[in-house]
Amino acid sequence: MVAAADAIDVVLRDGATARLRPASVEDRDRLLEFYQHLSPESRYFRFFAKPRVADIVDDVVRDVASSATVTLVAEVDHRIVAIAQYYPTEAGRAEAAFAIADAHQGRGIGTKLLERLGSIARSRGLTAFEAYVLRDNQKMRQVFVDSGFALTWDHADGLIRHVVFSLDESAERREKERARARAAAQASLRPFFEPHTIAVVGAGRRRGGIGAEIFHNAVATGFRGRVVPVNSAGGTVEGVPAVASVLEIAGAVSLVVVAVPCDHVSSVVDDCIAKRVPAVLIISAGFAETGAGGREREAAILDKIRAAGIRLIGPNCMGILNTDPAVRLNATFSPVYPPHGRVALSTQSGAITPNG
Repeated sequence: MVAAADAIDVVLRDGATARLRPASVEDRDRLLEFYQHLSPESRYFRFFAKPRVADIVDDVVRDVASSATVTLVAEVDHRIVAIAQYYPTEAGRAEAAFAIADAHQGRGIGTKLLERLGSIARSRGLTAFEAYVLRDNQKMRQVFVDSGFALTWDHADGLIRHVVFSLDESAERREKERARARAAAQASLRPFFEPHTIAVVGAGRRRGGIGAEIFHNAVATGFRGRVVPVNSAGGTVEGVPAVASVLEIAGAVSLVVVAVPCDHVSSVVDDCIAKRVPAVLIISAGFAETGAGGREREAAILDKIRAAGIRLIGPNCMGILNTDPAVRLNATFSPVYPPHGRVALSTQSGAITPNG
């Protein structure tokens, strides 16, 4: 089996993330939940029949214990949303099979699992996968076509197609993988730089505080969307009604800017996860830059963020800007708002000092 250390986080087509990891025998209950919530159609596409869920899970757990079979799962918010397996069939070849939760189909999870499964297989000396796909299973057939692997299709019988795809590296496969990665990266940045609703947590009423300055800048520079101040005392901030929590905001929130003491950041992140916010910007300091205790706080928050599929910038950062006239985003505490132009700047520094 693949070591548990091989768990990785991947960016999906819609910009969110999922965690891919080897399955373990301790996953029985989560696998049971996954297959129970899989629609009858999806189970039929996977097994070409309607087996009992308990029998499916027993077989998977048995496969996990095998040294020959490789079983990967994809997790979002600590729930299994997809599974991929390969079973060696003959010298250099293995049969691959996939199942993806109905609500998560079309997000690119199947493709990411196929990429990962293929990488593991190549490292073990395999040269080809084969799979059997029902003729009506257009989504899985498209996953194989879009993967970039060289495919050879033939008929197994009237309802089932048999496909063999070479695991050899190719320029076409690498280019398709790079194109998918670029598209996913762009999608993951969109909630940061083209948000429709921003919440500023820690937006104080007294100018001079970081949260107050960020909220002021977002409003003063003419952000084209909605800016909501989040202040535990409620009331208003610069005449805008405030809410006590991200959870109290009506409608969807694209981006949450966090400017509260470090001890309160974790609970704000919990609210963002519950609200299904896609992007979080943590301005607050007091994390890895402060030593071991801060590193532990940062690691715990990062684990929450990644498990929930959220994208994060920070902590301990200055913020983000987008001077595009269609956006006019200033989510920083800087008193300077640069003019619109053709220059982009990204830095890992906690602050930027103009030179000259």
